[in-house]
Amino acid sequence: MLIDNCSLVVSSCDKYETAWYPYFELIKKYWKDRPKNIYLLTETKTYTHKGLDLICVKAGTKCTWSERLYRCLSLIKTKYIIFSLEDFFLLGTVKSGQLEKCYEWMEKNSDIAVCRLAVSNDSRLKKSAQYENFYIAENDIEYRLDTQFALWNREVLISFLNFPVNPWQFEGIGSERIKETNKVFLWNYAEDDHNISSMIIPYLNKPEYGYNIAWGKWLWNNKRWLQKNGIKNVDYGKLGILSEKNMKRRMKYLYSRNTDKLGRIIKKVYQIIDIIERLAQNIRIFGWRAGQKENIRLLKKHLKILLESHLILRKVR
Repeated sequence: MLIDNCSLVVSSCDKYETAWYPYFELIKKYWKDRPKNIYLLTETKTYTHKGLDLICVKAGTKCTWSERLYRCLSLIKTKYIIFSLEDFFLLGTVKSGQLEKCYEWMEKNSDIAVCRLAVSNDSRLKKSAQYENFYIAENDIEYRLDTQFALWNREVLISFLNFPVNPWQFEGIGSERIKETNKVFLWNYAEDDHNISSMIIPYLNKPEYGYNIAWGKWLWNNKRWLQKNGIKNVDYGKLGILSEKNMKRRMKYLYSRNTDKLGRIIKKVYQIIDIIERLAQNIRIFGWRAGQKENIRLLKKHLKILLESHLILRKVR
């Protein structure tokens, strides 16, 4: 059975500590036949959760995301892992019977690298009667490596890791790097990709749906959903809550492709606002001294953005 040969790996970092309690409470409620071993990947913090066999893997702050994931996967003995991020909050009951089918397919065909459990309606996916509602993502599909809920062959996932890369590079550059692999990528297909009833693991990961964490903040629907499930005492203050209105503004301006002068200025202003909010957030989360260290790392990362913004604003004046 899958639960005997699979572990749940929840990739996180210290910054999102406040998401751990509600995440695992929803796991307890909506996933009765969950894997016995659950690994929470953090940087320096330890966490336990009543009623769960939780193994906390502290990888430190100097490792890249890929290195931290490798360290965790290397500790695991099961052949398969289910990968998740800490803000994939369950919105309904997990369909364990369908997960078991995925496991059976992977046991019969060792070339299957992954059964991607997040729903896709990409018309380029190749239908295969052999795998029911799972279609084959061939090498013309972008982001065959991604960080959505998925059942992975653990050793294959390890072979796809490249230590210097972060999660976004893992999805983008990594997918290009493994483009010629002969491994099979199965994706859960449904025409309506936000219909909870069609999902094996029901969750919504796009910011416009209002769940999960985006730009480092709780989205507006989380609090209502958690309270409906009796999950209280969640600290929303450290990360802050992003309203639907502000989400739409960020989607419009932070990712704007407007190339005229005004469009570039607005985009840079929003980038600066985002950085300032993250600086303040780090102080709230980590305290003054540790927060300042986090802010130094953040500013180094965004130095290029700040310099570009300065040059554009100087030209305007």
